[in-house]
Amino acid sequence: MSCRLRRAAGVLGGCALLAALAVGCGNAHVSGGAGAAGHEPGTAGASAGEGGSGLNLFGAGGMGVPSSGGGGASIPSCKAAGDCGAGQVCLGGTCQADPCLAAPATTCAAGSKCRATCVRTADPCAGKVCPDQQTCVDGDCLAGCFDVPCNGVKCAAGQFCDPGTGKCAALKTCAADCGAGYACDLACAAPSPCAGVTCPAKQVCAGGKCVTDPCAGVDCAAGSVCSNGKCMNTCDCGGKSCGTNGRCVGGRCECTPTCPTDGSRAGMDDGCAGTCPCAKGSKLYKGACCAPACPADGSGDGMSDGCGGTCPCASGSRLYKNACCAPTCPMDGSRAGMDDGCGSTCSCPAGKKAYMGACCAPSCPTDYSHGGMSDGCGGTCGCPSGETAHAGTCCKPQCPVDGSCGASNGCGGTCGCTTGTCVGGICVARTCNPLCGCGQTCVDGKCVAVQCDVDVQTCGCGCCASGEVCVAGRCMNNVPVP
Repeated sequence: MSCRLRRAAGVLGGCALLAALAVGCGNAHVSGGAGAAGHEPGTAGASAGEGGSGLNLFGAGGMGVPSSGGGGASIPSCKAAGDCGAGQVCLGGTCQADPCLAAPATTCAAGSKCRATCVRTADPCAGKVCPDQQTCVDGDCLAGCFDVPCNGVKCAAGQFCDPGTGKCAALKTCAADCGAGYACDLACAAPSPCAGVTCPAKQVCAGGKCVTDPCAGVDCAAGSVCSNGKCMNTCDCGGKSCGTNGRCVGGRCECTPTCPTDGSRAGMDDGCAGTCPCAKGSKLYKGACCAPACPADGSGDGMSDGCGGTCPCASGSRLYKNACCAPTCPMDGSRAGMDDGCGSTCSCPAGKKAYMGACCAPSCPTDYSHGGMSDGCGGTCGCPSGETAHAGTCCKPQCPVDGSCGASNGCGGTCGCTTGTCVGGICVARTCNPLCGCGQTCVDGKCVAVQCDVDVQTCGCGCCASGEVCVAGRCMNNVPVP
C-alpha cells in the first residue's frame, strides 16, 4: 500500500490510518451523523480541503501543505474554517487568505455564497485495479464496495471532475496553494437550512431541524457503513444478482442494460438480471416482439390486437362484452342511476347524486346549521373544520396533548396520534419500511435527507465529528503520527 498522503503539522499520517483500516479498525469510530442527501457510501460531500484533516479520501479531506522549513515561520494548519482567523479559510490543510474576498461581486447570484475549495485535477486511481470487494480510493485499494463518482473520469484542461455528479465541470481558478494534483476553485453555494444548527448528542440536522440519529455510537467493520442504525455491508446486495454487467455498490446494484433500440434482443437477458424490452410501438408476446394491429378507423376496436391484447375503444366508448359500447346517458340526468346500456349506471349532474333511482340535490346550509343531520339524499351534512358528525349534530373531539392515545374523544371515536402510531396507549414514531437509504434518516415513517454543517465533513452515510477523518466511507478517530 502506498504512503503518498502528505503530512501537515498536527495531521495524522496516511499509512498509519490505512493500516488501521486494513486490520479491521479496532479503534475506528463511525460517526453518528447520516450523510448529505444523495451521497452514497464513499461519495464526496465536500471538496478537498473543506472540513478535512489532511487526508483527502472521497474528496473530503484537505491535502496538507508542508511547513516552510529553513527556519521560516510555519503555516498554520487547520481542519475547518473555524480554525482560521478573520479573512482566512481552510484550504489544503492550511489557513490561507479567502479567495472569495478578491472575487468580483457578480461571481455568485443573489441568494448564494462564494466558497473556495480545493479540487482534484488528476485521477489518482487511473490504471489502478483492485481485488474483488475492494475499491480504489485516492490511489489505494480499501475494503468495501463504494461509489467513487470520479474514478475513471478524464477531464480536459481547465476542467475538474465534480465528485457530486461524477462529471467534468469548468474550473473557476483562484489564488490558493492546494498542493500537487489539486487546484483552487470558486463555487457558489446555496444557503444550507442546517447552517448554524447545533444538535445535541445522538441527533443530526435534517431540513434545519434536529432529529434522532439511529447511527449514533454504532461501530461497523471495515467495508461496512451504518445506515438507519444498522451496519450495511457495502458489497452485499442481499443475495440479489446484479447481472453480468452489474456490480454491487453500497449495498445496491449498479448496472447498465445491453439492449439495442431496434428490439433485436427483446425478451433476452439485458445483463442486469432482467430482460430487454421491445422497440417503441411493439410489445413482447410469446417470446418475440409484436406490433398490435389496430386500424386507425376504429374498425378493430374491442377486437384482438394480434399480440395477446385488445384494441382500445374510441373516446366516449368503453369495452363491454368484447365490443365497444357508447353509454346512453342524457345530460339532463333523467336516467341517473339507471342502466347506461354498457354494464354500468348513468351519473348525475354536478351538485347532485344518485339516490333511490333518481338525482337528488343535498340540502345542507353553508352555515352548518344542519351539520350532522340528514342531507335528504341518504347522506349526512358536513361539519365545520375540527368537528365531526355524531348523534345527529356536530361534535368537537376532546383529546389529551400529552402523547397518550386510545381513549374516547367524546364524539363516538377514539383519540389517535397527531404523528406516529398508538401503541399501548402511547404515541410512538412510525418506522420506515423499507429502511431508509444512505444519506437519509427516518422521521415518523418518512425517509428525509440529512445534511452536514458546511464546516463538517460528509463521510459515507454520516457526518464526521470534530477530530475525525473519513476513510472508505467511515469516520475514524485520529491516529497519532509516529
